[in-house]
Amino acid sequence: MNNIFRYRNLVKRLIVCHDQMVQTQKRDLIKRVLDGAVGRMLEYKREIVNLNYYDYQWPDDFMNQLKYTPNDVEISVSAAGKEIVKQRKERIQKLMEDAYRMEEIEIEEPTIEVIESLESTPRSRRRRVKEETDTPSDVPAILQESPEELAAREAREAAAQEMHDAMLLIQCHERARMGRRIGAEVQRMYHYNKKLETGEIVPKKLHKSTYTNAAKTIQRAWRRYAARKRLRNRIAQKEELLGMTIPSWKSRQVFLKDEENFQKKLTLMSTFADKIVKASQDERARIFKIRGPGLMEDITDEIREWFILWYDEVGHFNAYPATSLGGSVLIATGQTITPQEYLRDKMAKEAKKGKQITVAAEKPKGKRKTYPWIPETQAFSLLINANQDFINNWSFRDHIPDQREIVYHDLIKDKLCYELQLEMRKAVDELMRLELQKLNRALRRDYAADKRKLNIPTDKRRGKRKGKKKQDQLDDVTVEDIFKELVRADIIRNYPTTSIKDWIGDLSYQNYEAAREFRDYKYRMGEVKQVVMDHCVLPLSSKEIHQIAPLTRSVCVCGFARHGKSFLVNAICSEIGALLIDMTPTVLVNKYIGRKEERKLINMVSKVAREFAPSIVFIDNGEKPWLKKVPAEERYYKPKRFARYYPKLVKSIKKGDQILFLTTSSEPYKATRPFIKIHDKFIMIPLTDYNTLYMFYKDLLMKYHGVDRNIDISSMAMMSVGIPLEFIKSAVENVLNLRRRITLRFKPLNEREIIEEVLKYEAPQPKIMSQFMKFENRIPLARKRARLLAMQKAARERIQKKMKARE
Repeated sequence: MNNIFRYRNLVKRLIVCHDQMVQTQKRDLIKRVLDGAVGRMLEYKREIVNLNYYDYQWPDDFMNQLKYTPNDVEISVSAAGKEIVKQRKERIQKLMEDAYRMEEIEIEEPTIEVIESLESTPRSRRRRVKEETDTPSDVPAILQESPEELAAREAREAAAQEMHDAMLLIQCHERARMGRRIGAEVQRMYHYNKKLETGEIVPKKLHKSTYTNAAKTIQRAWRRYAARKRLRNRIAQKEELLGMTIPSWKSRQVFLKDEENFQKKLTLMSTFADKIVKASQDERARIFKIRGPGLMEDITDEIREWFILWYDEVGHFNAYPATSLGGSVLIATGQTITPQEYLRDKMAKEAKKGKQITVAAEKPKGKRKTYPWIPETQAFSLLINANQDFINNWSFRDHIPDQREIVYHDLIKDKLCYELQLEMRKAVDELMRLELQKLNRALRRDYAADKRKLNIPTDKRRGKRKGKKKQDQLDDVTVEDIFKELVRADIIRNYPTTSIKDWIGDLSYQNYEAAREFRDYKYRMGEVKQVVMDHCVLPLSSKEIHQIAPLTRSVCVCGFARHGKSFLVNAICSEIGALLIDMTPTVLVNKYIGRKEERKLINMVSKVAREFAPSIVFIDNGEKPWLKKVPAEERYYKPKRFARYYPKLVKSIKKGDQILFLTTSSEPYKATRPFIKIHDKFIMIPLTDYNTLYMFYKDLLMKYHGVDRNIDISSMAMMSVGIPLEFIKSAVENVLNLRRRITLRFKPLNEREIIEEVLKYEAPQPKIMSQFMKFENRIPLARKRARLLAMQKAARERIQKKMKARE
């Protein structure tokens, strides 16, 4: 547990370094370390889950030991890099725009039959058609508007005209009102002056001190009011600086500056990357020209020396290593069998044939080997190699403040030399295999002349023979054409850009003590974010991470309606820049009818998902393809039509594919057993809790300037437990409409107004709640945890009985 938090903190810092680094060569090293750290962290997470059968952990003791806060170990961005995610989104968006543009062109193009019908019409008729269509032909085709564009333009013009008329009407009424007000004031002054002249009104003469005292009273009242206002403003500013209150307006200057700096870094990254590419191309041409021929001769001499060694020791040659296994690289690195090992194995086989060994050899006794908790996996090897690369190539270099202009040519040269050797070995291997065949033929002739038997060893590690591929109806179709077809069918669609940082939820701070005291405890909204990152976002960040991290093929996000399932789906796609393939039954209705077309669609989805990875195959209301009984109102959509193909699609996902089968479900308890079987992970969204609601109300209400900063949010949060945040947000917006916001200055907002609107929410029935809880207990991980808790409880009871017996 200690190591996983160290890795989390390391990954968070490495992501920042990777996004800030401009020097391409160092950035590649940081990316390798980051990929290995993410893979190792996810491996530790899997082992911990296998120990306690729970996706959520609250190790406050380790956090205290490492001096970490929850923010130090919270990862809220993907490990792909901001510029990579941006490029993915731009690429997918461009392909989708091209697909829609091609569809419009196909619709607008006249068909051949229409043209032939126009040509076959009589001459007089053609003249009439020409006269009728004479006006539009004067306008270039590129400037002609489609009916949709014409209707949209007319609607915009009508809306602008209505706005103009409304402004004129408001101005007219306002000027009339001001005119009536000024006229009434002039008339009142006229009558007053007339009465003064006639003596009807005699002005009362007051002493000068009365005017002075009145002025002092007004000044005193005003100064007291101004002093109280300044004091309130000063207290509010101090509380705002201390973070005790949330201001209604926050300056976005820092965020805009950060975005501007990021765009500058993107420009510098691309410039420096181009410089590295140009230096690599120049160095490659020079090295291949100078060292290529000599290197081929060296490799040839090395392999011939291997031939001679085997002939001198054994009398014949060994099998040449297969290309799929590395070819002569195995010879150079000493990974092939030596002549002495071959002779020893041959003698052992002969001795075994002559005498059967009946007594088993006793194993030497010794100390037990200690194995690490987690074995050395590919992720650990990647970290070791990256560390060795840093020691060999970077540890001795001096730190220079401005490293953007430095290109390390020695690293480029070493890399190109390695690539050159691999390319040359491929060419030499083909020639040396032919030479080995000639040598073996000559050797067989010599042995045949001496009437001796020759057994030349063969390579047993050859790859499996590839069977004949089944003919696929998509072989002649390009991936781009398949992509455009899926876009036009609305199966590939866009999604709103959402950040996982915007997920509102607080952590469970009391669960560590509850676990120690063997009390029931439950995770909260805040823990859901990290589980989504661990199983959905981080593994799909890059192909390298997906290859080394524990494989998660399918995930189901379950929760009641309006509890944030769609938000999480959009956030997952946005964080990695994924391609969203929507296989919801309502989207597929009346499309790809028949077994042949259904198989074709699944093949298209699989092909496009692998080509444009990372990809999300998404099903909304994912329980419907596996319903026990389809309701009458949903039979039109035929939700179970593709259910038979999904298990095979999920099983075909391999490491490195960067594909995730993602579903959401509001009623998972209605599905059959295959629904649980097809998903590797279930992420259950809990009901809203007090901490989360307090944070949500605070952020939501403090955006309104007229709302009192000391409003009783605690009571509102306590009254709203279990109500989804989306409903609360819409309720607050209904209460604080434009008319109510105008009156906030003299009629402060009362908590009762919001609570009355919020309590209109219809909570799920107790029966549905119990069914949801039963489904959560049916999940394989929950069943294993229930058995583990039962065993722990039985062990505690036995210990307590023994202690009581001793007393």
